[in-house]
Amino acid sequence: MRIYLMPNFTKPRTWELLSELCRRMAGLGITAAASEEDRQAMAAMDIGPVEPGLDAAGCDLILSIGGDGTIIHSAWRAALAGKPVVGVNLGRLGFLAQIEPEELEGYLLRLQKGDYRREKRFAIQAGFPREEDCLPFALNDIVFSKAPEQNLADFEIFCNGRLIDHYYADGVIFSTSTGSTAYALSAGGPVMDPSLEAILMVPICPHSIAIRPMVFGGEKTISLRSSGALQAVADGTRRSFLSPGVTAVIGRSSLEPEFISFGEHEFFEILTAKIKQRS
Repeated sequence: MRIYLMPNFTKPRTWELLSELCRRMAGLGITAAASEEDRQAMAAMDIGPVEPGLDAAGCDLILSIGGDGTIIHSAWRAALAGKPVVGVNLGRLGFLAQIEPEELEGYLLRLQKGDYRREKRFAIQAGFPREEDCLPFALNDIVFSKAPEQNLADFEIFCNGRLIDHYYADGVIFSTSTGSTAYALSAGGPVMDPSLEAILMVPICPHSIAIRPMVFGGEKTISLRSSGALQAVADGTRRSFLSPGVTAVIGRSSLEPEFISFGEHEFFEILTAKIKQRS
Protein backbone atom coordinates (compact mmCIF):
# COMPACT_ATOMS: atom_id res chain seq x y z
CA MET A 1 0.00 0.00 0.00
CA ARG A 2 1.17 3.52 -0.82
CA ILE A 3 -0.04 6.66 0.99
CA TYR A 4 0.67 10.19 -0.21
CA LEU A 5 1.27 12.59 2.70
CA MET A 6 0.16 16.22 2.59
CA PRO A 7 1.26 17.87 5.87
CA ASN A 8 0.72 21.42 7.05
CA PHE A 9 4.09 22.36 8.53
CA THR A 10 2.68 25.47 10.22
CA LYS A 11 0.87 23.32 12.80
CA PRO A 12 2.93 22.91 16.00
CA ARG A 13 2.44 19.13 16.25
CA THR A 14 3.05 18.27 12.59
CA TRP A 15 6.71 17.27 12.87
CA GLU A 16 6.13 15.06 15.89
CA LEU A 17 3.15 13.36 14.27
CA LEU A 18 4.97 12.87 10.95
CA SER A 19 7.84 11.15 12.72
CA GLU A 20 5.48 8.75 14.48
CA LEU A 21 3.39 8.25 11.33
CA CYS A 22 6.33 7.32 9.08
CA ARG A 23 7.67 4.95 11.73
CA ARG A 24 4.31 3.20 12.07
CA MET A 25 3.80 3.06 8.30
CA ALA A 26 7.22 1.49 7.79
CA GLY A 27 6.41 -1.09 10.48
CA LEU A 28 3.23 -2.03 8.63
CA GLY A 29 4.95 -2.19 5.25
CA ILE A 30 3.11 0.89 3.97
CA THR A 31 5.06 3.11 1.55
CA ALA A 32 5.03 6.85 2.33
CA ALA A 33 5.21 9.41 -0.49
CA ALA A 34 5.10 13.21 -0.61
CA SER A 35 5.93 16.13 -2.88
CA GLU A 36 9.65 16.58 -3.48
CA GLU A 37 9.63 19.78 -1.43
CA ASP A 38 7.91 18.08 1.52
CA ARG A 39 10.13 15.00 1.21
CA GLN A 40 13.27 17.10 1.42
CA ALA A 41 11.91 19.03 4.41
CA MET A 42 11.16 15.76 6.18
CA ALA A 43 14.58 14.31 5.30
CA ALA A 44 16.26 17.38 6.79
CA MET A 45 14.47 16.57 10.06
CA ASP A 46 15.45 12.88 9.74
CA ILE A 47 11.83 11.85 9.20
CA GLY A 48 11.09 8.98 6.84
CA PRO A 49 11.53 6.88 4.87
CA VAL A 50 9.62 8.71 2.12
CA GLU A 51 9.69 7.25 -1.38
CA PRO A 52 11.17 9.68 -3.96
CA GLY A 53 9.56 10.25 -7.35
CA LEU A 54 6.12 8.93 -6.40
CA ASP A 55 3.23 11.32 -7.04
CA ALA A 56 -0.34 11.32 -5.72
CA ALA A 57 -1.71 9.51 -8.77
CA GLY A 58 0.65 6.60 -8.06
CA CYS A 59 -0.64 6.14 -4.51
CA ASP A 60 -3.75 4.49 -3.09
CA LEU A 61 -4.94 7.48 -1.08
CA ILE A 62 -3.95 10.89 0.24
CA LEU A 63 -3.47 11.48 3.97
CA SER A 64 -3.91 15.13 4.91
CA ILE A 65 -2.28 16.28 8.15
CA GLY A 66 -3.54 19.56 9.57
CA GLY A 67 -6.84 21.38 9.99
CA ASP A 68 -9.88 21.67 7.75
CA GLY A 69 -8.07 24.14 5.47
CA THR A 70 -5.33 21.56 4.85
CA ILE A 71 -7.92 18.88 4.11
CA ILE A 72 -9.73 21.17 1.64
CA HIS A 73 -6.46 21.86 -0.18
CA SER A 74 -5.65 18.14 -0.16
CA ALA A 75 -9.12 17.32 -1.55
CA TRP A 76 -8.38 19.40 -4.65
CA ARG A 77 -5.10 17.55 -5.17
CA ALA A 78 -6.87 14.24 -4.54
CA ALA A 79 -9.63 15.04 -7.04
CA LEU A 80 -7.03 15.90 -9.71
CA ALA A 81 -5.29 12.56 -9.04
CA GLY A 82 -8.54 10.59 -8.82
CA LYS A 83 -7.72 9.35 -5.30
CA PRO A 84 -9.65 9.50 -1.99
CA VAL A 85 -8.50 11.70 0.87
CA VAL A 86 -8.64 11.29 4.64
CA GLY A 87 -7.57 13.81 7.27
CA VAL A 88 -5.67 13.64 10.55
CA ASN A 89 -6.91 16.51 12.69
CA LEU A 90 -4.30 18.94 14.00
CA GLY A 91 -6.66 21.91 13.86
CA ARG A 92 -9.16 23.38 16.32
CA LEU A 93 -12.41 21.91 15.05
CA GLY A 94 -11.73 19.45 12.27
CA PHE A 95 -15.22 19.07 10.77
CA LEU A 96 -13.72 17.16 7.84
CA ALA A 97 -11.13 15.07 9.68
CA GLN A 98 -11.78 11.38 10.35
CA ILE A 99 -8.69 10.63 12.46
CA GLU A 100 -7.49 12.14 15.73
CA PRO A 101 -3.70 11.84 16.35
CA GLU A 102 -4.08 9.44 19.29
CA GLU A 103 -6.08 7.04 17.06
CA LEU A 104 -3.46 6.88 14.34
CA GLU A 105 -2.26 3.27 14.53
CA GLY A 106 -5.73 1.73 14.57
CA TYR A 107 -6.83 3.69 11.55
CA LEU A 108 -3.64 2.89 9.63
CA LEU A 109 -4.49 -0.78 10.05
CA ARG A 110 -8.03 -0.14 8.81
CA LEU A 111 -6.70 1.75 5.79
CA GLN A 112 -4.34 -1.11 5.01
CA LYS A 113 -7.18 -3.65 5.23
CA GLY A 114 -9.53 -1.49 3.14
CA ASP A 115 -11.92 -1.26 6.10
CA TYR A 116 -13.55 2.01 5.07
CA ARG A 117 -15.94 3.44 2.54
CA ARG A 118 -15.46 6.14 -0.07
CA GLU A 119 -17.87 9.07 -0.10
CA LYS A 120 -18.14 11.39 -3.07
CA ARG A 121 -18.59 15.08 -2.35
CA PHE A 122 -20.16 17.73 -4.54
CA ALA A 123 -17.84 20.56 -5.60
CA ILE A 124 -18.49 23.77 -7.53
CA GLN A 125 -16.64 25.97 -9.99
CA ALA A 126 -16.88 29.54 -11.32
CA GLY A 127 -16.37 30.35 -14.97
CA PHE A 128 -15.47 33.76 -16.38
CA PRO A 129 -15.07 35.07 -19.94
CA ARG A 130 -11.29 34.73 -19.71
CA GLU A 131 -10.44 31.06 -19.23
CA GLU A 132 -7.27 31.82 -17.28
CA ASP A 133 -9.35 33.59 -14.61
CA CYS A 134 -11.66 30.63 -13.95
CA LEU A 135 -11.90 28.93 -10.57
CA PRO A 136 -12.31 25.23 -11.45
CA PHE A 137 -12.79 23.76 -7.98
CA ALA A 138 -14.21 24.67 -4.59
CA LEU A 139 -15.08 22.08 -1.98
CA ASN A 140 -16.39 24.65 0.51
CA ASP A 141 -17.39 27.84 -1.25
CA ILE A 142 -16.76 30.60 -3.75
CA VAL A 143 -17.20 34.09 -2.30
CA PHE A 144 -17.84 37.18 -4.40
CA SER A 145 -17.17 40.44 -2.57
CA LYS A 146 -17.11 44.16 -3.32
CA ALA A 147 -13.98 46.11 -4.07
CA PRO A 148 -12.45 47.85 -0.99
CA GLU A 149 -13.36 51.31 -2.26
CA GLN A 150 -17.05 50.41 -2.65
CA ASN A 151 -19.63 50.87 0.12
CA LEU A 152 -21.93 48.22 -1.35
CA ALA A 153 -22.02 46.04 -4.43
CA ASP A 154 -25.09 45.38 -6.53
CA PHE A 155 -25.75 41.79 -7.57
CA GLU A 156 -27.99 40.41 -10.28
CA ILE A 157 -28.53 36.67 -9.77
CA PHE A 158 -29.83 34.38 -12.51
CA CYS A 159 -30.73 30.66 -12.41
CA ASN A 160 -30.64 28.86 -15.77
CA GLY A 161 -30.83 32.25 -17.46
CA ARG A 162 -33.82 33.62 -15.51
CA LEU A 163 -33.48 36.56 -13.13
CA ILE A 164 -33.87 35.40 -9.52
CA ASP A 165 -33.03 38.55 -7.58
CA HIS A 166 -31.29 41.91 -7.69
CA TYR A 167 -29.95 43.32 -4.44
CA TYR A 168 -27.20 45.30 -2.72
CA ALA A 169 -24.82 43.62 -0.28
CA ASP A 170 -21.18 43.36 0.79
CA GLY A 171 -20.96 40.10 -1.11
CA VAL A 172 -22.50 36.72 -1.77
CA ILE A 173 -21.38 33.20 -0.85
CA PHE A 174 -21.98 30.22 -3.12
CA SER A 175 -21.46 27.18 -0.93
CA THR A 176 -21.57 23.43 -1.31
CA SER A 177 -23.34 21.32 1.30
CA THR A 178 -19.87 20.44 2.66
CA GLY A 179 -19.15 24.16 3.06
CA SER A 180 -22.47 24.92 4.74
CA THR A 181 -20.78 24.66 8.17
CA ALA A 182 -18.10 27.20 7.20
CA TYR A 183 -18.46 30.86 6.11
CA ALA A 184 -22.03 30.28 4.92
CA LEU A 185 -23.10 29.24 8.42
CA SER A 186 -21.52 32.34 9.97
CA ALA A 187 -23.39 34.48 7.43
CA GLY A 188 -26.75 33.00 8.40
CA GLY A 189 -27.07 30.02 6.07
CA PRO A 190 -28.50 26.62 7.02
CA VAL A 191 -26.53 23.49 7.90
CA MET A 192 -26.84 20.93 5.10
CA ASP A 193 -26.14 17.22 4.96
CA PRO A 194 -22.81 16.95 3.07
CA SER A 195 -24.17 14.13 0.91
CA LEU A 196 -26.55 16.57 -0.80
CA GLU A 197 -25.69 17.84 -4.27
CA ALA A 198 -26.78 21.44 -3.96
CA ILE A 199 -25.60 25.02 -4.28
CA LEU A 200 -26.35 27.27 -1.31
CA MET A 201 -26.43 31.02 -1.96
CA VAL A 202 -25.99 33.24 1.11
CA PRO A 203 -25.88 37.07 0.83
CA ILE A 204 -23.29 38.82 3.02
CA CYS A 205 -24.85 41.75 4.92
CA PRO A 206 -27.62 42.45 2.37
CA HIS A 207 -29.18 45.93 2.31
CA SER A 208 -32.62 44.45 2.97
CA ILE A 209 -33.90 42.03 5.63
CA ALA A 210 -36.12 40.47 2.94
CA ILE A 211 -33.08 38.94 1.21
CA ARG A 212 -32.60 35.39 2.49
CA PRO A 213 -30.34 32.41 1.67
CA MET A 214 -31.49 30.16 -1.17
CA VAL A 215 -30.70 26.53 -2.06
CA PHE A 216 -30.45 25.43 -5.70
CA GLY A 217 -30.20 21.93 -7.13
CA GLY A 218 -26.71 20.78 -8.02
CA GLU A 219 -27.45 20.66 -11.75
CA LYS A 220 -28.55 24.30 -11.89
CA THR A 221 -26.39 26.98 -13.49
CA ILE A 222 -26.24 30.20 -11.48
CA SER A 223 -25.05 33.45 -13.05
CA LEU A 224 -23.98 36.60 -11.24
CA ARG A 225 -23.35 40.10 -12.55
CA SER A 226 -22.47 43.42 -10.90
CA SER A 227 -22.03 46.95 -12.16
CA GLY A 228 -18.91 47.24 -9.98
CA ALA A 229 -15.64 45.36 -9.73
CA LEU A 230 -15.68 42.14 -7.70
CA GLN A 231 -13.21 39.76 -6.14
CA ALA A 232 -13.93 36.01 -6.26
CA VAL A 233 -12.21 33.64 -3.83
CA ALA A 234 -12.47 29.83 -3.95
CA ASP A 235 -12.01 28.00 -0.64
CA GLY A 236 -10.33 31.04 0.88
CA THR A 237 -7.18 30.76 -1.28
CA ARG A 238 -7.57 30.86 -5.06
CA ARG A 239 -8.55 34.33 -6.29
CA SER A 240 -9.82 36.02 -9.39
CA PHE A 241 -10.97 39.56 -10.16
CA LEU A 242 -14.00 40.59 -12.21
CA SER A 243 -14.31 43.86 -14.07
CA PRO A 244 -17.60 45.79 -13.86
CA GLY A 245 -20.39 44.14 -15.85
CA VAL A 246 -18.63 40.78 -16.25
CA THR A 247 -20.84 37.72 -15.76
CA ALA A 248 -19.65 34.83 -13.59
CA VAL A 249 -21.20 31.38 -14.05
CA ILE A 250 -21.34 29.08 -11.03
CA GLY A 251 -22.14 25.37 -11.26
CA ARG A 252 -20.96 21.83 -10.67
CA SER A 253 -17.21 21.29 -10.91
CA SER A 254 -15.90 18.71 -13.34
CA LEU A 255 -13.70 17.47 -10.48
CA GLU A 256 -15.34 15.11 -7.99
CA PRO A 257 -13.53 14.72 -4.65
CA GLU A 258 -13.83 11.55 -2.58
CA PHE A 259 -13.44 11.29 1.18
CA ILE A 260 -12.64 8.20 3.18
CA SER A 261 -15.12 7.49 5.97
CA PHE A 262 -14.82 4.88 8.71
CA GLY A 263 -18.51 5.14 9.57
CA GLU A 264 -18.19 5.50 13.34
CA HIS A 265 -20.03 8.79 13.59
CA GLU A 266 -22.80 10.38 11.57
CA PHE A 267 -22.27 13.91 10.28
CA PHE A 268 -24.75 15.50 12.69
CA GLU A 269 -23.13 13.79 15.69
CA ILE A 270 -19.79 15.30 14.67
CA LEU A 271 -21.45 18.66 13.99
CA THR A 272 -23.03 18.83 17.46
CA ALA A 273 -19.73 18.00 19.17
CA LYS A 274 -17.72 20.48 17.11
CA ILE A 275 -20.25 23.32 17.47
CA LYS A 276 -20.10 22.86 21.26
CA GLN A 277 -16.30 23.22 21.04
CA ARG A 278 -16.72 26.45 19.05
CA SER A 279 -19.19 28.05 21.50
